[in-house]
Amino acid sequence: MAPANRLTCVLIDDEPLAQELLQKYLSRLGFVELLATFDNAVEALGRVEALRPDLILLDVNMPEMNGLEFLNTFTGWRPAVIFTTAYSEYAVQGFEHDAVDFLLKPITFERFAKAIGKARKQLVPAGAPEPPPGPPERQRLLLIKENKKFRRVSVADVLFVEGMKDYLKIYTKAEVVVAHMTMTKMAALLDPADFLRVNRSYLVQKMAIKAIHGNTIEIVNGMEVPVGINYRETIRQMTDKGVL
Repeated sequence: MAPANRLTCVLIDDEPLAQELLQKYLSRLGFVELLATFDNAVEALGRVEALRPDLILLDVNMPEMNGLEFLNTFTGWRPAVIFTTAYSEYAVQGFEHDAVDFLLKPITFERFAKAIGKARKQLVPAGAPEPPPGPPERQRLLLIKENKKFRRVSVADVLFVEGMKDYLKIYTKAEVVVAHMTMTKMAALLDPADFLRVNRSYLVQKMAIKAIHGNTIEIVNGMEVPVGINYRETIRQMTDKGVL
């Protein structure tokens, strides 16, 4: 058990990119200590009980033994659990195991922090002092769900993002990546100091702007992005101040 104002945690997930993302999210929070990371549930058997974490971040769909089966191996003591998975059909089963929360991949930091907050509220005694905030950390990599796989995209390579009906097109320096994600989730992942919303359907990397012609933004790759009516005054004020 961690000190009164902190949590200890174990991460179990068979996807390296998902592990990396959640580890970064935990480091941003500052008050959660990651004790160990396991690539599968079988590897974690017995070792989790020895570590006695306050919380497990547990993937559901894993080979050999899934997350739900793993929880069924506990006969006495059991830590709090936050499920992480790309498959929403497991949600009901997850909550039947008294899960703190159920996070559907791809997971935004905002949603992750909310789930950890719920766990902390359950586990930390009332009146415990607040922990100091963790150091701010920019999102440098995006974990994108593309078709049935997850892939990594460097934020530095993103020129702009175009929102379609039920997916996004991420235009990078080398390619266009199609992501099954909402514009709201994408905006939450990107640093507002670096990315600018110029239209309901467009997010633009400020450093990727080559020129502004009236209500059109020219990107360094030669493509053009329209500035929406509701965003024009903000863009005008920024250009007048020379801060764009």
